[in-house]
Amino acid sequence: MSETICLIPAYEPDEKLLKLVREGLSAGAGPFLIVDDGSSESCGEVFSELEAMGVTVLRHEKNMGKGAALKTGIGYVAENLPLVTGIVTADADGQHKVSDIIRVRDEMDARPSELILGVRSFTGDGVPRRSRTGNRLTTFVFRLMTGIRLSDTQTGLRGIPRMYFETALKVEGGRYEYEMNFLLDMAAANVHFTEVPIETVYIENNKSSHFRVIRDSFLIYRRPLTFALSSLSCSLIDIVAFALFSGVLFSGRDSMIIPATVMARVLSGLTNFILNKLVTFRARGHSLIQTVKYLALFVTVMLLSGAFVSLLSFLPAPRWLIKIPVDLCLFFVNYVGQKKWVFKN
Repeated sequence: MSETICLIPAYEPDEKLLKLVREGLSAGAGPFLIVDDGSSESCGEVFSELEAMGVTVLRHEKNMGKGAALKTGIGYVAENLPLVTGIVTADADGQHKVSDIIRVRDEMDARPSELILGVRSFTGDGVPRRSRTGNRLTTFVFRLMTGIRLSDTQTGLRGIPRMYFETALKVEGGRYEYEMNFLLDMAAANVHFTEVPIETVYIENNKSSHFRVIRDSFLIYRRPLTFALSSLSCSLIDIVAFALFSGVLFSGRDSMIIPATVMARVLSGLTNFILNKLVTFRARGHSLIQTVKYLALFVTVMLLSGAFVSLLSFLPAPRWLIKIPVDLCLFFVNYVGQKKWVFKN
C-alpha cells in the first residue's frame, strides 16, 4: 500500500477531533497532520493531546481560513514528506467517519491519477435545509461552469494524489471558496473525478460550522457573480451610449440608428472584455488572441440571439418578451465560452 496522510484543518476544535484521531490511529487511517488555524488558547489542551499521540500539528498565528490551512498542510507534505503519495483531507467537526476516510484513501490508492471525492446523500430528513440548499446551488453552478455533474461539491473529504499538490497550492482563495475553486481548476485541467459514497453525518444540525453565509457564499460564487455584474453594467452602458449617440451626436436622425447601435455595442463590448479579463477571470495570456476570440464569441452570441428570437416570433408575445429568456440562456453560453475558451488560463 502506498503511503498517505490524513490532513485536517482545525479551528476551535473540541473533543470530536480527539475522538476522530484516536479512532483513526487505532484503525490505521493515519498518520494525521493537523493545522491549527489560529484557534484560541482554550483549545490548547486539544492540540497538546494530539501532539502527545504523535500527531504533527502546524500552527497559524491568526485565523486565515480553511483554504489557507489546507494549503499550509499540503505545502508541508510536499516539502518535507517525499514518500507520501497522497493526502486525504477531512474535517475536524466529527462529520467524517474513520471508515469513510479509509475508503477514500483506498480509492485513491487504486486510482492515483484521479481526484477522489467522498460524497454525501442530501435526501434524508436529518440533513439541515441550509446544507441541502447550499449543495444544490453549488452543484448547479459547478455543472454550469464545467459541464460536469457532481453530487457533492462541498465535501471536505477528498483524496488528492501527490501529482496534484502543485496545482492545489496555486488555487485562489484562503477560505471556504478554496474548495470550490480547487474543483474548478481540476475540471479545467481535465482531471477525472471519482465519487465515493460516504455516511451523511450532521451533529446538532451542523451548528459547529464556521461558514459565514453572506461573505463565504459570495467568495464561492465570485466568478459567476462578477460576470453577471459585468454583463449588467455593460448592458446599462450600451443603453446610455445608444441614447447619447442617437439623440445627441446624430441629432435623432433615423438613418443613423444602426451606426449608433454599433458604436454603443462596441463601447459596451470593450468594457465587458476588460472587466472579465482583469476582474472576473483574472486571465493571463496574449491579449490580442483573447480579443479575437472574444469578438468571435461576441458576434456568435449576437447572431444566435437574433436567430432564436426570429424562430420564436410565431409565439403570441412581443418580441422583446421573447428576447428575455433567449438572452438569459445565451448568458450562460457566453459565460462558459469566455471561461473555457476566451480567458482560459
